[in-house]
Amino acid sequence: MSGTGRVPAAPRAFTLVELVVAISVLAILTGLAVPAIDSVRKERLAREPVNRLHLLAREVRGRAMSEQRPYQIVIDGRGFRASRFLRPYAGIEEAETIRLELEQIAEREEMIEASRARGIQTAPEAAPDPKAEQVREGLRYFQEYAFPEGLRVSLRFWNDTDWLTLSGGEYRRWIFQPSGMCEPLRFRAEADDSFFEVEFHPLTADVRSEKSWVE
Repeated sequence: MSGTGRVPAAPRAFTLVELVVAISVLAILTGLAVPAIDSVRKERLAREPVNRLHLLAREVRGRAMSEQRPYQIVIDGRGFRASRFLRPYAGIEEAETIRLELEQIAEREEMIEASRARGIQTAPEAAPDPKAEQVREGLRYFQEYAFPEGLRVSLRFWNDTDWLTLSGGEYRRWIFQPSGMCEPLRFRAEADDSFFEVEFHPLTADVRSEKSWVE
C-alpha cells in the first residue's frame, strides 16, 4: 500500500492474441528481410571480379604515373595479374617468370639478413637512393586474382570489332602509360546467374558505364 492509501495496480500482461499478432508481424518482417539480405550477398559476390579489376586498375595507373614507367594487367580465362611492363613480346608464361624472380629475390634477402644476424659481414651498401629504391619496389610489384569457378570472361578493346572470349591460352595485355592513360577497355563477366559488362575510362581507369543483372 502506498502513502496515499491506494494499492498499486498490477502490471498489465500481454494477452494471447497480442502475442500471436506480434509473433506473426515479426515472422513476416523476417521473411521479407532474408531474401533481401541474400540478394545483396549474391550481388556482392558476383560483382567481386569487376570490383577487383577496377581497384587494381587504379592502383596500377597510380604506380605508372608516380614511377614514370608503364605497368600492365594481363587478363586470361583464369584471372588477371598486374606487374611492371617489362617484356613487350613475352607470353602468358611471363607471370610465372616474374613470380620465380621475386621468390629468388626474397631468398637472397633472407640469406643476407640471416648472415647479419650471425654477425657475418656483408658487402657495404651504398647510400640509399629514393628513386632507385622506387624502381626496385616497382620491379617487385606483382598482384594476381583468380576468377571464380564457372565465370566466363570476354574483353573488347577500342580497336576490336568483336568481343574476345578468353579461353585456353588466350590472353590480352592492358597497358597503363606513365601519363596515366590506358587503352579503352570493355570487360564482360558472365555466370549462370549473373552478368556484368563495364567500360573503363582511358584517362582515369574508372568505370564509365555498366550493364548488369543478378538473379
